[in-house]
Amino acid sequence: MLTRIRVCLLLALPTGPMLFGADFAMRVTDKNYLDTQGFSVFLYDSTYHPVFVDQKNTAMEMILHGQRIATNGDVRLMPTPEQWDLVATLKGRQADKENNRLIADLAFPSFDLSYSLEVAAEPGGVRVSINLNKPLPETLAGRAGFNLEFLPSIYMGRAYLVDGTKAGTFPRTPNDPMVKVLPLPDEPKKAYYLEDWDKAKGYTQPLPFAEGKTITLGVDDALARVNVKSDTGDLMLFDGRDRAPNGWFVLRSLIPSGKTTGAIVWHIRPDVIPNWTRPPMIAHSQVGYAPGFSKVAVLELDPKYNGPNTAKVLRLMEDGSYKQVFEGPITPSTSWLRYVYSKFDFTPVKDPGLYVIEYAEQRTAPFPISTYAYANIWQDSLDHHLAEQMDHVSVREGYRMWHGASHLDDGRMAPVVGEQFDGWNQATATDGKWKGGDHIPGMNVGGWYDAGDFDLEEPAQLSVIQSLALAYREFDLKYDELTVDEMGREVEMHRPDGVPDTVQQVKHGALYILAQFHNIGHAIRGTHEPDLRQYTQVGDGASKTDGRIYDPRLGTNEVKGDYSGRPDDRWIFTTNNAFFQWNAIAALAAAADTLKGYDNALAKDCFDTAIKAWNEEKVHPTQNPGGAPGGGGVLAASQGAVSGAQGAHNGQRSSGTPASAGTAASQAAPAARGAFNVGLEWAATLELTIATNGSEPYKSRLKELFPQMITPQQMGIRGWTAVRALPYLDASAKDQMREAVKTYMAGLDKQLDATPFGVPPSLGTWGGSGAVVDMAIRMYFLHKAFPDLVSPEYTLRAVNYILGTHPVSSTSYVAGVGTVSKTKTYSNNRADNSYIPGAVIPGYIIIKPDFPECIDDFGFLWFEDEAVVAGSASWIVAGNAADAITKELK
Repeated sequence: MLTRIRVCLLLALPTGPMLFGADFAMRVTDKNYLDTQGFSVFLYDSTYHPVFVDQKNTAMEMILHGQRIATNGDVRLMPTPEQWDLVATLKGRQADKENNRLIADLAFPSFDLSYSLEVAAEPGGVRVSINLNKPLPETLAGRAGFNLEFLPSIYMGRAYLVDGTKAGTFPRTPNDPMVKVLPLPDEPKKAYYLEDWDKAKGYTQPLPFAEGKTITLGVDDALARVNVKSDTGDLMLFDGRDRAPNGWFVLRSLIPSGKTTGAIVWHIRPDVIPNWTRPPMIAHSQVGYAPGFSKVAVLELDPKYNGPNTAKVLRLMEDGSYKQVFEGPITPSTSWLRYVYSKFDFTPVKDPGLYVIEYAEQRTAPFPISTYAYANIWQDSLDHHLAEQMDHVSVREGYRMWHGASHLDDGRMAPVVGEQFDGWNQATATDGKWKGGDHIPGMNVGGWYDAGDFDLEEPAQLSVIQSLALAYREFDLKYDELTVDEMGREVEMHRPDGVPDTVQQVKHGALYILAQFHNIGHAIRGTHEPDLRQYTQVGDGASKTDGRIYDPRLGTNEVKGDYSGRPDDRWIFTTNNAFFQWNAIAALAAAADTLKGYDNALAKDCFDTAIKAWNEEKVHPTQNPGGAPGGGGVLAASQGAVSGAQGAHNGQRSSGTPASAGTAASQAAPAARGAFNVGLEWAATLELTIATNGSEPYKSRLKELFPQMITPQQMGIRGWTAVRALPYLDASAKDQMREAVKTYMAGLDKQLDATPFGVPPSLGTWGGSGAVVDMAIRMYFLHKAFPDLVSPEYTLRAVNYILGTHPVSSTSYVAGVGTVSKTKTYSNNRADNSYIPGAVIPGYIIIKPDFPECIDDFGFLWFEDEAVVAGSASWIVAGNAADAITKELK
């Protein structure tokens, strides 16, 4: 029946010019973008990322009926450019309110090409034009064109119409003829790894799958239908997924030779539904609520939406019927970004059962009210996401093999080649007895793939160890659903082996950190792919290398025992800084305390290594690559043993890298630098104090550092960890901390009121869920120590946020957890449009200037969808904290 409906639809497509809704007039707003009810156009409110370049969130962007349907509208030199391909340099931008137009001045300096991109309002849409300062250079003829990229998840399977008569459907699978397009003679020289990558891929580009003067996209979708007409060259429709799975559909016109003004002219007419308003979104916890605690949903509303002043709670009965059990007022609306928000408090509903919230004919999915609402919210993160991310072992789940034993040929010391992709950098040509290119034995053990890629990020490894050690000791976490055989390099899910999974995961991380100290002598930057072709590969990690140690004396395809001539072994970046070294000490001390009674020999190794490194660090502080002791920079925002959860990876994706962090810290203000360095030593000293049950010299040093850790500057970062030191300090320490907590709490609510959700806002280029998880953990420990000062509701609010009480949609950010959750994530199985259970995504970001976005059915935007292992480990702590709080009333 569905097939017949599709056929009938295509047969019914109009054969003449498309008839769109009534003309509308767009205006430049006070936020400097073009807008009308139901449609907005941004122009360079953000720029290409300095490291990752194309993140699909800049240049000309269009938002239609509440969805960002298009991005990256600008001149490009390829039909389907990839992430690192050349982009124009933005020289300036202006918003002309008098004439309702946006203008960006841009250039490709290496080709002597300067132009303006103008988007001007016209009846029923916008006129887009490219105006060159002088005719197109001959070398760019047939290469330079205006591209506008459309979101695949909206248009896949939808109809398009070319010139009013030629119909087709956007493909679900890319399958276009490919042609070779060689680099231009005057093209700027790329980084060596980009040159190598282009060669490996064969310089291919797809041919268009549709071409004409007018194209209507999404003919059969009233919310996404848009018509584009070109006054100049033909419109060509390409599938960017022919080159990369994260590609978008690209609409393109070539710039003709000899023209300047109006070299490209498009008319874009979206079929805007008259008086359209975005339906209400009811943000709530997808796992439900505990009976004796607050229950508050947040309504996200279109400013023009006129809805009722009350909302209802209905109980889902056993026979499938709904019974109203509560109706209450919603609060007056408050503005934030482009929407307004009201709250619906239904705390009086306490009886266990299944419920839904109903507002203005919108009804949520069912959720429970139960004493055990939070009991299992962390388990998938431990026994699925972290398990699947384990490197150097195979991971099996029933009939499914998640991956084979990977990277058994780790690794070769990285050569000094300048900054590598993803912000990695090897600072020195030699390290002890090793030089660049040498195989360093013993490094093919332990560790976790960092995120959607397969590298072993040092800050992530250290954070996971400390988080899991904290969870095991704080919550007596004996949960056991994994069998882990490190000697046999095998892991199997749903098969208990008598050892708590947290303990086994801590061991897995400790093996990798110990290998660094035993084989190199110190903590390192991490282990990373040697080239982009390997880096961009997704799927089974065991397929990325041949598992044999590289021997340069062998031919490329020659194999001799455990050696081969294939240089695919990952690179070990041995660069160290104080952040890595101090946190490695803390991680090893925490691991030693956790492993006692399960693997005493390994516990002793961790303990002895941590003490030796602590003593050496006190005498000979680790120098950063820039020469100054200390470290941090971007990582300073994630100092805590647990609150460093996503800092390393997210820091890279936003404004810096761990490799350069030390230099940044050494240039920071002395007060900030000093506070950061104190925090580093504190973490290591605290864990050694706990591991030795308050022995010297750690206890005395802890006492010396304590006053500096409870300052206002520290309390919102790592200061909360001082709670864990109180059993080893004088009684007066708790009084000092009480005063510090009072001061902290006095200003906290004002900070959290910055958004309608009462949690830290997501203001960077990477979603902010990590900071919210950190808040949940921080407030749990402060509540536990000072219940009269800190309400348990802060932790539950933060956890409920992650589970659905957040902007854009009410989809749980924990994949597979909750009634409605994210099921397409930027994980290493993203090419299958799938997810790894328990992965915690970054969540919404603000597409500047005011559009909050987290796309539910698209998993290829890393800044919204890429789960990092450190985030999952932190979530295990936060989830157990929420469960512990709700058990207080049992």
